[in-house]
Amino acid sequence: MTASITVGLISTPGFPADICTDLMKELPELLEKTIDSQVTWESEVTVDLLVGVAEDVNQVLEKANNIKQENGWDYAISLTDLPFFFGKKLVVANASLKEGVAQISVPSFGLFPTRKSIRQSLLKLMENLYADSLSELENPKQTRAGMRKHKKAEKNPFSISLIKREEGYSNQSGADLRYVTSSRVIGYIRVLLGMTRANRPWKAFFSFYKVLALAFATGTYISIFSTPWHLSIIYSNYRMIFLMLLAIFGMVTWIIFSQNLWEKPSEHGKKRWRQLYNATTFLTLFSLVCINYIVLFGMFSISISLFVPPDLFQLSMGMDSDPGANYYFSLVWLITSLGTLAGAIGSGLEREEKIRDITYSFRQQQRSYEIGEEEDDEGSKKDSDDLNKEEGAEN
Repeated sequence: MTASITVGLISTPGFPADICTDLMKELPELLEKTIDSQVTWESEVTVDLLVGVAEDVNQVLEKANNIKQENGWDYAISLTDLPFFFGKKLVVANASLKEGVAQISVPSFGLFPTRKSIRQSLLKLMENLYADSLSELENPKQTRAGMRKHKKAEKNPFSISLIKREEGYSNQSGADLRYVTSSRVIGYIRVLLGMTRANRPWKAFFSFYKVLALAFATGTYISIFSTPWHLSIIYSNYRMIFLMLLAIFGMVTWIIFSQNLWEKPSEHGKKRWRQLYNATTFLTLFSLVCINYIVLFGMFSISISLFVPPDLFQLSMGMDSDPGANYYFSLVWLITSLGTLAGAIGSGLEREEKIRDITYSFRQQQRSYEIGEEEDDEGSKKDSDDLNKEEGAEN
């Protein structure tokens, strides 16, 4: 009778869940081809919130093991959009060979975590889990055959470079196998870009319509006056670049502090997590504002080309010949920068909750909520203690 093995995939909401859904359909066939064709493989998927907010590897692996046991799975692998650390190293994947569970940090694959690279990493983790279980079998022949079959498991499975394998149980992580980035700088950049991608700033663009509308209205109003026309001719490219950067960074900074998006130091938020989340928030907003700037540039290019004919431009500027495309380009560039600066005010018209939905992923929203709840509880407790002290003094 052919043995049957079930592999469970556990994901957080969002991009990891999409990956797991796609993998579930092809995973049994892939496992049969790459691991053991003598076994009937089955796969199941579940979405769990805890593996998306717990910053402790122990918690994620323990939760994955509990889900595995509840569902009667043989193995469980969780995909999360959380970054993980081992000491000062950023972790790509962890595994508890003894429990038959593992986890993959999707942000560690960088800005473009392709399904192919994640699929290869998942298969290699599964090979490690299965090879370890083979080593515990009583049949030596089967064990040797299995280990020969998985000889390639010793090689680095991950398609991204600068990843090294580490073995040995750690109380810090609760794992006895992990893949870490050998370069802290490159690892941090990859995780930061991966977390920014998880926020999907391009999907939030149309939710920012008030900012775009105010920026376009302001730029259109400014463009009817001759002063911007003269300035666009006088200003050098360096000054125009400076104005563009000032507009973009000015809007990002204004949104962050006007909407309270910057996580402040607290007893409940670890420094490195706080810095990583703040950097992700900044980069997410920067990407969103850049998209906003490009769209505005296109809108102003169309409107100015339609409503500012060359004869009018030539007459207003006192030119001897028709203005070339470079003059129109400079005018549109200047108007877009000025409109973007004014559009920052429009962000104040949006509700704080909506801005957080746009710029925070599920992970960051939950973290912000938990820290706020803990600080509120401590504040209430402190107020209660102060009140009791005052009543005691009066008595």
